[in-house]
Amino acid sequence: MAFTFNFKLPYMISPLFVFIVICILIPIAYNFADYEFTWIRDISSNYYYNQRDYYVLGFCIAPSVLGHVGTIWGHYYRAEREFQHSIAKVTTPVSVSQKISLWERHILWGYTVKYWIMVFVITSLNLTFFIVPMAHGTARNITRLGKLSGISRMVGDASGYTVVACSGMILFLVLRRSMLHAIGFTYAEIVPLHRWLGAAIVGWSTIHAAGYITYYANQSRLQTDINFYDVGRGTLNMMGVFAYGAVCLLGLGAIPQIRRRFYLLFMSTHRFFTAVFFVGMMTHIPSQMLWYYLLPTIILFLVDRFVPKMMMARTVLPEATCSLNVDADIIRMTFTSPEPMKPYYPGDYITVQIPKIGTLYHPFTIASYWPEDPYSMTLFIRTFEDSKLSWTRNLAKLCGNEDKRIRVRANVDGVFGDRRHDYLKSETMIIFVAGAAITTFMALIKAIAAQITASKEPLRMQLHLICTFRTRSELHAYGSFLHQITRDPRFTSWLHVQIYVSRPDKPQTLMGSHAHVVKNDIQVPAPTKRNEKKKRFMSLKRTGTMLKRALSGRTIVAENEKSQPHTQVAAVVREGDTAVNSKDSSLHRPESIHTIVDLEVIAEETPSKASGLSPEKNCLAIATSSNEPMATSPTREMTYIDQPLPTFQASNVTSVATRWAKLDLFMTCFLILVPLAAWCGARTVPWEGPSNWCPTNKTKGTYVNVTCRWTYALIPGTLQIVVASVAGYFAVWLARTILLRRGSDVEKTLPYPDFAVEDERLAVEDGNWDEGDVVYSRGRLDVKKVIQYFVDAGVGKKEKGRGLVSVFGGGPEGFMNMVEKQAKSADWAVDYHRETWAP
Repeated sequence: MAFTFNFKLPYMISPLFVFIVICILIPIAYNFADYEFTWIRDISSNYYYNQRDYYVLGFCIAPSVLGHVGTIWGHYYRAEREFQHSIAKVTTPVSVSQKISLWERHILWGYTVKYWIMVFVITSLNLTFFIVPMAHGTARNITRLGKLSGISRMVGDASGYTVVACSGMILFLVLRRSMLHAIGFTYAEIVPLHRWLGAAIVGWSTIHAAGYITYYANQSRLQTDINFYDVGRGTLNMMGVFAYGAVCLLGLGAIPQIRRRFYLLFMSTHRFFTAVFFVGMMTHIPSQMLWYYLLPTIILFLVDRFVPKMMMARTVLPEATCSLNVDADIIRMTFTSPEPMKPYYPGDYITVQIPKIGTLYHPFTIASYWPEDPYSMTLFIRTFEDSKLSWTRNLAKLCGNEDKRIRVRANVDGVFGDRRHDYLKSETMIIFVAGAAITTFMALIKAIAAQITASKEPLRMQLHLICTFRTRSELHAYGSFLHQITRDPRFTSWLHVQIYVSRPDKPQTLMGSHAHVVKNDIQVPAPTKRNEKKKRFMSLKRTGTMLKRALSGRTIVAENEKSQPHTQVAAVVREGDTAVNSKDSSLHRPESIHTIVDLEVIAEETPSKASGLSPEKNCLAIATSSNEPMATSPTREMTYIDQPLPTFQASNVTSVATRWAKLDLFMTCFLILVPLAAWCGARTVPWEGPSNWCPTNKTKGTYVNVTCRWTYALIPGTLQIVVASVAGYFAVWLARTILLRRGSDVEKTLPYPDFAVEDERLAVEDGNWDEGDVVYSRGRLDVKKVIQYFVDAGVGKKEKGRGLVSVFGGGPEGFMNMVEKQAKSADWAVDYHRETWAP
């Protein structure tokens, strides 16, 4: 009987994936053999372009550049295909067996298998760069210098050699669009590797300093070889002292407690001391060979910093609309474009710079869903008042309130994010979020709903969203999202939501129990001029809707809130209007009784009639001034019930991505090849003149030797950085200029956000609240109790194996630690993902 063996490659194994893996492996293999090429075989390497340059260009720079270009190409053309493949998993028939792949599985200390493979590779490189020189040179140095001097000298050389190699790798681990992302890594997984490699640099630098200090002390050369008055080795060693001081300060500032508490100071000093360290290292060991290790990642680092900024400058208008919800301390910032933006996917983020506040870019997750509106991008930003240096606090001062939005000049860098969504293969997905972390999952939940609507197959995944907020007013701060997912049948049929509110509202909050402040906080603009009626129409409509949302909504709370009286407003529960009799089954909670507060009639209270109100009335009646306009409520057609949930495929994402991919690819190649050509050209120039005497400078003394080495070490690399920086800034300026002209042509006016258009969209969101408020429970979220509920229900049993249940946690670091601790103590067989904004 013939035997057939059918082997199907995993979906992630594509030709592009294989190509990028090869581009990563070639430089890694070259670095493992670097000592052999450099010191054992003694490949030709001198001041001018030579054989070693060919090796570096062929085995380091070329694979890095080609892999990065392939990553950029796949960033667009692969993104939609990868996401559609992943999102389709939620409607895969139950008969088809699927689990999270081993590559994506979380194992030790919450890190994935791929993370630990990367740790092994980096650790192996570090040990190779240290052990191989020690093995080859220690015996020779002992014979020449003695045991103590020989060993200490070799330890200093080997550790310094390792510092140079680590410095070449560390910038690669902070790229927002690197080859590692193309094979499944996320930025959140790569950054810890960057931090640990930075700690390794501090450690190797300390060993290097200790080794050479021991060597100089044993040779009685400590004072003569570390000073400024010696124009030779002494001055070079002093530059090494400055480099070591800079790297120690870098390590000190990167301590989590310092980094998070003084983040602005950390970022500023981190960049400054990084530059000091690199300059100090280049002048401490002035050799053109240093660029063989540094140049590949410097090229990619500069491209990574300029091209995304250029893309956003070409796409996003230079001013964003900004409004502050003072009740919830949430800023809503919207960026617009005169043409469809570069497609962004659930979980993607951008970094934002406000020139009036500072030069630092801050990352924020994109809350909007691209297929719903390709022309805009929305962020929700939590404000923090803990420090006068708080960036969000200063941003809140610039913003208006919900009825008075302002335009803020902003620069955007992005879009960045994870292109793999392997967790969608899970049978059960549980999301714990705290506060503004809900924005991380808003687009994902809408994408799942769109997939379910477009697919004929039922949802195979059980999705649970457990979120906690500080105050009830925060439920309204994220548009109509929370209202939609708890009331729209397209969500309630498959999404199980639990919402907790842990604190009372602020005294001035415009909610049902604080109606007495309506007159002071919401001013309905009267149409004083006829030609302003049309402009104010949508604002009037939205303002009136806010009154109804804030005061007329059916606020449904859990039983434990019923016992807390509301003394500041007269409210009566209508007889028979209870959650038990409600037609909306999604409002029911097991074993709980709900109180429904209806405030139907809202008007302005006058002193003459306030005392004459009858307490027996079913509503709060307040007389209205006859000269004030009545707000128009949004119609049923304006709410989300009749709005479609488009998929990415239905939104023509492929053609939009193709257009932006061509521009991105062109600018990437330009910013790589032009500066690289400048470096190669500078390597061929005899900077000492036509006599070419630098290769024989040893006969001319130490000072001339050092001068030649500094010249040939600094000029080519500095020229490459300068050319790349000038070209990058020029590209950003040119892209912004083209956008302004393009925006003027499209809008027939100034290319800035139109408040009337945004008012119409916000009026639609606010109109949804006419159908009722969000169901929530008052009190703190008991994570342990919730997890135990799932364990008792059989979710995440070890007998079923891993890869079937994914648990996400979003929020501040303390909340993440609590969720992770409770998940581990419950002995839960789940795959845990951390989604935190902690720096």
